[in-house]
Amino acid sequence: MFQQEAVSDLEVIDFLELFNSTVESSKRLGISQSSCSRRYRSFSELFGIGFDRIADRYRATSNLDILSSLRQAAQKLRIRQSRPRITIGWQLGDMILPGFDKLGQLLPIQPMNSWLVLSLLEQRLVDVSVMGLLEFQSLLKQPLTQVRSRLLPLSTNMMCVPICSFDFKLLAHRDHPLQGHHDLEPHKLRQYPSPALPLGMAPALMEALQNHGLASQQCGLLDYDEASWEGFSCNGLGLSYATSFQVTQLVNRYQLHPLNYTLDIRDCIGLVGHRDVLKDPSFSEMYLQAVSCLRAGISVSSSQIKWLS
Repeated sequence: MFQQEAVSDLEVIDFLELFNSTVESSKRLGISQSSCSRRYRSFSELFGIGFDRIADRYRATSNLDILSSLRQAAQKLRIRQSRPRITIGWQLGDMILPGFDKLGQLLPIQPMNSWLVLSLLEQRLVDVSVMGLLEFQSLLKQPLTQVRSRLLPLSTNMMCVPICSFDFKLLAHRDHPLQGHHDLEPHKLRQYPSPALPLGMAPALMEALQNHGLASQQCGLLDYDEASWEGFSCNGLGLSYATSFQVTQLVNRYQLHPLNYTLDIRDCIGLVGHRDVLKDPSFSEMYLQAVSCLRAGISVSSSQIKWLS
């Protein structure tokens, strides 16, 4: 009885760190807000982790090694019981991926900062993320253009399995002045606003875009929002960028069409997680199911995808 209650209360702690709100956490866990508050305080006192809202964030301040060990054990249980916590990277937008909700618990978290997601995975607050690997190029021992679908280390604790690669496309509204031009150069693109992220959030992508005269205007995004990111150019003046498999959807929703310009920015969707998760015997089945779901959702959207398996 104690074990079940402890694991359950640990989940309260985890969700408060993930969502930073007793209202949102209690909603996701199916408990009352008062119960959420009572249980995190009780758990914090029991294990002496000093967990509370500090500087506008919920976090632990003491016995962090104990909390880490508890999270490791809880994560192993989730994986072996086939109920991992999963996040979908912003690179997949709001695309429908049939069957993904059956792979585990999908968390409604889509930070534009890939390094933040990696941190959540390393802390075992999230178990697996299906996300782009571009920002982790410096951690890989080979270029993204050469990776294959196999386990690759990102660090001592973190690993990934590449699944498919794709290009980013430069988009503008169908009535944009640059539509139909074949002689586009960075100095011409620089004349029109295009969305940028705060410093440090996606340094690899931002540098690549800025080399083309793009990413010129802060859009204020911390979490993914299609209307503010890809849809930035729907006003007819701005430019934006999207994965090649999103183009059809964006044409239909915002009348956005690719320009005659090659960004030469390639990314790769992969499964990212802690070594303990990706090395677990049950991961092979999870991987196969995830690939199947991605093929079902992406293949109908674009032929410009290179599948690595």
